[in-house]
Amino acid sequence: MTALFATVFTSCSHNSTQNLEWIPFDWTTATFSGKVIEKATINIPVTIDELPYKFSMQFDLGAVTTVFYGNSLNPFLEKYPSLSNKLDMNKKFWIQSQENPMFRNVGLLLGSVVFSDIDVGLFTNFGTEIYLDSINSESEIHIGTIGSDLVQNSILIIDFKLNRLAIVNTLPTEYQNVSFEDFKIDNGRIKIPFQINEMVEYLMFDTGASIFSLVTSKLNALEIGGNEIVDSMMVPSWGELIPFCGLETVVPIVFGDKKMEKSIVYYVEDTSWDDLYSNFYKSEDIWGITGNAFFFNDIIIIDYKNNRFGVK
Repeated sequence: MTALFATVFTSCSHNSTQNLEWIPFDWTTATFSGKVIEKATINIPVTIDELPYKFSMQFDLGAVTTVFYGNSLNPFLEKYPSLSNKLDMNKKFWIQSQENPMFRNVGLLLGSVVFSDIDVGLFTNFGTEIYLDSINSESEIHIGTIGSDLVQNSILIIDFKLNRLAIVNTLPTEYQNVSFEDFKIDNGRIKIPFQINEMVEYLMFDTGASIFSLVTSKLNALEIGGNEIVDSMMVPSWGELIPFCGLETVVPIVFGDKKMEKSIVYYVEDTSWDDLYSNFYKSEDIWGITGNAFFFNDIIIIDYKNNRFGVK
């Protein structure tokens, strides 16, 4: 899997939400198998160093390394030696079983929040190709993924109701009475405890998993779901189309004191893909994956300093 690296967060932390430096985000809409998903991914407007372009990056806590997409970034590397000179071919990270180089000392501006002198991976041969004669467009250019490395050793607050997030060093006063559940963390990925059919099961929390509230192996899904498939779609994942099926859950699904009403549990129908996913769940010691969908009407607090997850 990909390697973590240190980041320098230069924004000041505060103790009240009036002074929080909120980073705005947008939802992307996607259509899979004819079904419109209004909240498919979280995108954050980004400035890279001082390049005069409108960029965006997906906010994906399932990714452990922040990366630029090579196909999309190439024309900017040609035009701006100040950025291309930061690429260190000797510093490597792994993604999708491939070794790739990294940039050193990049500056990212997310909203009004500055991240300075950070390392960012270059995911070569990935992303939409962009050409020099089109990069002066006023339209936003999707350039990469913001991973969990950017928020390690901090407290992340995601306000799904107002489409904004904040990264702080100390917990603001008004969130200190929130009920928290301890989580596990491995290689930057967090695993939060759910009660599923009155058993404690750990789910990886992934902000890149907005499409499904709950996804697991076919075996697990059949144990907690009804007999009838209520949803199915082909979903892209890092360039591959994968078939998913959904069953309505027939057992209680609970996080802390929050009960998830009318949940759908998804699994991969194709046997070879299900084997691959099941092996991933087993290697990560998790029951499955959850994402944003359970918390669309909430504010969540991910306290990486104390390994705890709260819902307000």
